[in-house]
Amino acid sequence: MASPPDLARFTVVLLDMNGTVMFGGDRFGPGQDFAATYRALGGRRLAADVVQGTIAACYQTMGAIYEDPARCDSFPRVSETLRELPTGRDLPDAELELLERVVATHELGRIPDAYARAITRLAAGHRLGLVANILSRKGLWLEEFARAGVLDRFATTVFSSDTSSIKPSRKLFDQAVTALDAPRSEVVFDSLRCDIGGAAGAGLATVWIDRTGHGRQAHDPQPSFVVRDLLDLVT
Repeated sequence: MASPPDLARFTVVLLDMNGTVMFGGDRFGPGQDFAATYRALGGRRLAADVVQGTIAACYQTMGAIYEDPARCDSFPRVSETLRELPTGRDLPDAELELLERVVATHELGRIPDAYARAITRLAAGHRLGLVANILSRKGLWLEEFARAGVLDRFATTVFSSDTSSIKPSRKLFDQAVTALDAPRSEVVFDSLRCDIGGAAGAGLATVWIDRTGHGRQAHDPQPSFVVRDLLDLVT
């Protein structure tokens, strides 16, 4: 296993989000009550089974595209996907916007206090950037970073939903590095499939957060370093 990095070598640390600093998101399993979320957001027009089926179909459709490497620079927006579904084609814009908010609510995770403190400690010695894949528009995520008190710790935040690209496309990494105006030799990116390959392709050193401790599979990209948790980088 590769050893943990000496972060003193790097002036810039780019962080992934889910499973790195944010947890508990992507709640789209069969036990989720999307209709209850729809109603909590003010939705009244659609029957519960329609909401359930539409949100599940949207997530499944986008998930299949997410796993297709050929689509990493032609990834659809949630609103586009909803509108193309049989149950979404004839819905008014207001209903599509409500359903989009349901997707975002279930996709959003939370930044625990320990990870907010870790971000603050990293920011004391490095310029930080965020490069994150999300399906939904970034508003709720910016609110969560602000709630955790760490939004201003990041010199740049790059969310895939602002573009048609998702990691492992190197375009998102190039965008972050350009915004930070840093030599690529001084940039390290954490966290395997979508992150390491794209970051390495952009000329960055990489850290894989191997939470399970199961190690890489033969077909997985090779990270520069391996740790079990982001907290290992700041202890």
